[in-house]
Amino acid sequence: MVRAFLNSMAFLSAAGLIGTAGAAYAQAVDESDAIVVTARQRAESLQETPLSVNAFTARTIEEAGIDRPSDFIALTPNVSFIQTTNVGETQVHIRGVIQPRDTEPPFAYVVDGVLVPNPNAFNGELVDIQQIEVIKGPIGSIYGRNAIGGAITVNTVRPGPEFEGRAQAAYEFEGEEYKLGGYVSGPVIQDRLYARATVSYTDRAGYFDNITRNTEEDPFEEIVFRGRAIWDVAPNVELDFGAGYGKVEGFSFNFNNQFSGTPGFTNGVSTADTSIPFVGNLASFNDQERYNASARLTWDVLGGTLASYVAYTNLEESMGGEGAADLALFGAFLGVPGQPTPGDFFTDPSLYEGYGPTDRDGAQYQERNQSDTSFEVRFTSDADQRFRYIVGGYYIDFDRDILLLTGDFGIGTSIREAPVLSPGQAGVSGTGGDNANSAWAVFGQAAYDIVDNLELSVALRYDAEDRENVNTVDGGAIAPLNATRTAEFDRLQPRVSLRYEASDEVTFYATYGEGFRSGGFNPLGSRFRIINVDGKTDTTVQDAFPEETSKSYELGAHLSILDGRLAVNAAAFSTQVENAHFFQFFPFSLSRVISIVQENEITGAEFDFQARLTDYLTVFGGAGILDSEITENNELPGTVGNNFPFTPDSTVLLGAQLRTPVWNGVDFLGRVEWNRTGEMWFDTENTPGTARPEIDLVNARIGLEGERWSATVFSRNLFEEDYNVDAVVLNVPPASTFNFVTKGTPRTIGIELGMRF
Repeated sequence: MVRAFLNSMAFLSAAGLIGTAGAAYAQAVDESDAIVVTARQRAESLQETPLSVNAFTARTIEEAGIDRPSDFIALTPNVSFIQTTNVGETQVHIRGVIQPRDTEPPFAYVVDGVLVPNPNAFNGELVDIQQIEVIKGPIGSIYGRNAIGGAITVNTVRPGPEFEGRAQAAYEFEGEEYKLGGYVSGPVIQDRLYARATVSYTDRAGYFDNITRNTEEDPFEEIVFRGRAIWDVAPNVELDFGAGYGKVEGFSFNFNNQFSGTPGFTNGVSTADTSIPFVGNLASFNDQERYNASARLTWDVLGGTLASYVAYTNLEESMGGEGAADLALFGAFLGVPGQPTPGDFFTDPSLYEGYGPTDRDGAQYQERNQSDTSFEVRFTSDADQRFRYIVGGYYIDFDRDILLLTGDFGIGTSIREAPVLSPGQAGVSGTGGDNANSAWAVFGQAAYDIVDNLELSVALRYDAEDRENVNTVDGGAIAPLNATRTAEFDRLQPRVSLRYEASDEVTFYATYGEGFRSGGFNPLGSRFRIINVDGKTDTTVQDAFPEETSKSYELGAHLSILDGRLAVNAAAFSTQVENAHFFQFFPFSLSRVISIVQENEITGAEFDFQARLTDYLTVFGGAGILDSEITENNELPGTVGNNFPFTPDSTVLLGAQLRTPVWNGVDFLGRVEWNRTGEMWFDTENTPGTARPEIDLVNARIGLEGERWSATVFSRNLFEEDYNVDAVVLNVPPASTFNFVTKGTPRTIGIELGMRF
C-alpha cells in the first residue's frame, strides 16, 4: 500500500500534474476559495479533511452537465455506476466493495443532512443542487450501517432572502428526449421565512428499437417536485423543512440473452457482444412513485449546536416484462416420460426463446415497496477549539415488501394487458416477503490538536438492527404462507485518523476504519429449491445470509500550491472484506439469492488533479487502480485467486475546460472529458470470454453564457462506443455458458437553453 502511494506521488511530481485536492473534475477558473465539505459532519476545508472526498460544487455541476448520479460517479476514480434493468435497480461499486442485486448498497446516502435508507431512491434527477460529496472508504463510524464502502451526500440549494428563479429546457436527438425544469426561490416572510420550489420533467421515447414490436424498447418518463423552506424561528434557532415527490413510468428487464443458437447471436458467448437486436414481444413497464418529507431543527447553544431531524419516505415500485425463457412450462413436463427436462430448455433452441419474438412468454413481475420513519439528534461542539466533538443518537423504523412472480400466458402482447399475476394463479410461481425492520445507533466523534499542525481524531458508532420477514407467497411445505423469520445484527464501528499539516499547502493523513452491511433473508425455501431443482447439492446458500464487514487502512495526501492553481489528491488503501454479499441466479429453480464470499482482499491507489494553466483554461483528471482478489469462497472453492466481480481493474479520467469572454458580458464555455473503465468480470468464476473489456467514453459540451442566460450543445459518448453495461453470467452444464446483457447508452447529442431571473 505504501509503495503504491509513493509511486502515485512520484508519477504526479514527474508529470507536474498537481490539481485541486479531492476534485476529480475542473472547478471554475475564477473559484479560488477553498472547497468546504461536511464529510465528517462538520464544515471544514477539504484540504484539511483526513478522508478521500470528491466534492462537486454547484458551478461544476452546471458546467459538467451533471443531471443524474451516473454523471458525477463517472468523474470519480475507483467508483463505478451500473444502471441495470429498472430505475430503482442501480449498482454503485466503491473501491471494490460492490452493490449486488437485491440487497443493501455499500454506501450511506444523505440528502440535506438526512439519511435516505431506501436504495431504490438513489437514481433520480439531480436538480438545483448546491454540492455533492463522494466519500470513499469505510465510514460507518460516522454514517452508520451500510457505509461499508463510503457515503454520498447531496445538498440542495438553500432558499434565501433574494427572489430568484431559473427555467431550463433541453432536447436530445437520439432518444427524442424532452426535458423541462426550473426553480423559484425567495422570501415568504421578510427576514424570517424563505422558500424554494423546484420541478423537473423528462420524457424520452427511447434509445433502442425493438424489431419485433416495431417500437422503442426503453421509453422513460419522470417528473420530480421538491420544496424546501427555512424558518428563522429566533436568532439562534432554525427550522429546515423539506418535501419531495417523484414519479417514473419507464421500462424494465431490457436484457439481450446470449444462448448458443439465439437468433441474431453468432459471435459466441461474450459480454462484449452488442450485435443482438431487441426482439422480445412483451412490452415491459416500470412504475415508481416516491414521497419524502423532513423537518430539521438546529439550535446554537453555548459551546456548540444542537441539531435534530425527523424524516419520512415512501417509495412504491413495480415492474414487469419478458422472462429469460418460458420456464413456467416446466411444471407441464417434469416427470413426464419423453418430455423435455429443465436442462433441455438451455440446450435445445426449439424450446427456449427468452427475450425472443415468439408467444411463449415467460413473463415476470416484481414489486419493491418501502416506507420508513427516522429520527436523529446530535450535538456538535464549536469548531474553534483544540478539542472538538460530536455525540448523538439515531433511530429508524422501516417496512420493505418484496414480491417476485413468474408465469406464462402465450399472448404476445403487453404484460399490462395480461391476466393479473398473483400468488396461487394457475401457471404462476414466485416468492415474496413483508419485512419489518428497526434499527438504532449511538455515536461519537472527537478530534484533538496534539500540536497546531497534528490532529488525532477518533470516531465510534454502535448500530443494532432487528429484522423480521413474513412469507407472503405460499410455497407449500418448504415455504408455508405467513412463516416468520427474525434476525438481529449489531456492530461497533471504529475509525481512527491522524492528520499532519506539513504546511498550508501540504496535508498528509493516515486512517483505519471499519464498516458493516446488515445481513438479511433470501426467499424462504431457496436452499431446498437450489439443491433439489438445480441439483446443487453442495451449495452453501442458506435462506438467510450474515452481515458483511470490512476493515481498511489508508494513506493519503492533499496538496495545493501556487495559490490553488495547481493541486492534487492521492491515496493508497488496503481493505479486507469478510462475508462479501454476492448475487447469484439459479436458472432451473429461478432462485435469486445472496450468496457469500467469505473473504475478499482489495488493494488500490488513486489520484485526481487539476491544473489551472491560465485564467481561462483548466485541465483535470485522475486515475484509480484496483486489485480485488477472492481469498476464500466456500460456495465455489475453485474461484480462490480470481478477481472479485464488478471491480474494474482501473479507471482513468482526463479532461479540459475553457471559459473565456467573447464579447461584453458573454462567455464561451467548452469542456471535454475522456473516461476509461478497465476490464471487469461479472462472476466469481471469471468464466473465459465473459470479461467486459475496457470502455472508452468521451463527453463534450460547448456553449455561450450571459449574465442571465445560457445556450449549450452537448454530447455524451461522442465517438459512439458500443458496449454492454451489465451482464448476468451463468454456467449451466451441459449448456455451458450463457449470458444476459444490458446495453449501454449510445451516442447522444442535444441542446440546452437556460434563463435566470
